Amino acid sequence: MDRHETAGGVGPLSMAALALLTGFLLLSALSFWPYTVDDAFISLRYGQNLAEHGELVWNRGERVEGFSNPVWTLYGAGLVWLGLPPVLGLKLGGLLAAVLCVPATFGLGRQLGLGARTSLCAAAIVATNASLALWAVAGLETASFTLLLVLAVWRFEVEQARAEARPLSALLLVLVWASRPEAPAYLLYFLIRRGVRLSDAPLGPRDLRWALLAGLPIGAYEVWGLVAYGGLFPATHAAKVGGGPPLVEALAAGRGERFLLYRFLFHQGWGFAAMWVVGALCALVGRRRVPLAAWCMGFSGLFFVAYAFTDWMPRYRFLVPPLPFLALGAAAGFAGVVKSLRGTPRRLAVVTLAALVLAAAWDQGTRGYDRAHNIALAVEPRGAWPFQVLERARSPWEPGRQELDAWAVLEWTGPAETIACPDIGFIGALSRNPIWDIRGLVTPSAAAFLNVPEDDPGRAAARGAMLDEMYAAEPALILLPKRPQGMAPTARRFLEALEADGRVAERYVRRDDLLPFRICFVRADLESAPGERRARVLGALDQLPTYGTAIMRERSAAYR
Repeated sequence: MDRHETAGGVGPLSMAALALLTGFLLLSALSFWPYTVDDAFISLRYGQNLAEHGELVWNRGERVEGFSNPVWTLYGAGLVWLGLPPVLGLKLGGLLAAVLCVPATFGLGRQLGLGARTSLCAAAIVATNASLALWAVAGLETASFTLLLVLAVWRFEVEQARAEARPLSALLLVLVWASRPEAPAYLLYFLIRRGVRLSDAPLGPRDLRWALLAGLPIGAYEVWGLVAYGGLFPATHAAKVGGGPPLVEALAAGRGERFLLYRFLFHQGWGFAAMWVVGALCALVGRRRVPLAAWCMGFSGLFFVAYAFTDWMPRYRFLVPPLPFLALGAAAGFAGVVKSLRGTPRRLAVVTLAALVLAAAWDQGTRGYDRAHNIALAVEPRGAWPFQVLERARSPWEPGRQELDAWAVLEWTGPAETIACPDIGFIGALSRNPIWDIRGLVTPSAAAFLNVPEDDPGRAAARGAMLDEMYAAEPALILLPKRPQGMAPTARRFLEALEADGRVAERYVRRDDLLPFRICFVRADLESAPGERRARVLGALDQLPTYGTAIMRERSAAYR
């Protein structure tokens, strides 16, 4: 519809449809309720140390920025400080943000001049997306970051339309900036959107106020990062991306099928792929009808996806933040095609496009993810999930394989003993032991070694420096993952480094029987489990009051 057709209020049918879509996303997210990603506990441990010791650190006394979501980490710290159940608070906060993304997408579409039907189409694409549903309850900032992006753009559009509007979008942009490291990519929209109005609205005091409200806090935040942690990027950047964007290198090596965008499009069913491909074509054909916000914000999100190339987490976490803008672009493209037709062709186009959206929703509602993951719920085919919502919503959250690791740490080590392992989140948040991360998220020397190619002459030196640091910490346990399909690449390279170095055989006893999913190296003086651990176990359980799995109840019974 044209802009003047959206001037009136939203009708009752549109409101009812919007309520149904919002309710659908709520139920879809609750069907994933037990899933809680291990990385959520990394942020939580930083929050624990801030709330309890005044240090925003992973291991006390070590300044490493191993989190990439400061606002969310502060939210977790606030939960701990207030004495509220932190994991439950993280999951409920994400769920609320995700649910609000549906009406926010609709509201933004209306503000951008799209009609109610077009905005509802975009909201439907968002509401039926399984990735948003999963990340709503996973315990990370994905949904809150998405909501902040939509609200910031919505408010900026209001400010461009009303000269008297206060520059609240600048403050929202500050929250966006401090929520995720890719936030600077989304600044493109604000610059272009203001630039296209220069001919009729030259720069003035309003723009200066906006720039100061956004720029001063962002500048202070970046200076704080430099002073506190010594860099503009978190340590996770080197661990996940390495020396730079790997897309070109991967494509040149013929590994393009690992590209996250390719998997997002073509590993979730043909109906899902068809909707997005047709939506992109319609948007290109009717590009003048697609709002600038959809182009800019969608491009910025896809740029970051290309930069990151892939992700080790399930269900396309990096595609969730640009999802509302991509949905608005596709919906606007659909509307443009429909409006250009008349009579029977128009009716056929409406039916076809509706069928595509429904087919994509069906794929999202029934299909699983394309690779194995720690917790089956995150990747298994969803099937009859609407009939399992109540059961799953009442289930406790699952820490995954890290649950057994954490119990081994509690029962085999003292609280001051260092543990060397990957998947550090739940182990760190429950046991509170010093953790040496073999993936490098909070251990820069490990990331530096893992990023050195195997044929690089400097690999041996990087390996030696990494292991010197690890052995200096005298870890009580070294835990490496094993999977049915073989060792994960990171763990395999680390095991090869241990065996090539030789010191592990001198100082540790290999115990493959200790944990079912781990290759374990136990420091020689810890071959026998330590004695009474009652106070340590009960104190750890008090840190996470909503932790109540079958394994927890079984293992803790002996201590209560």
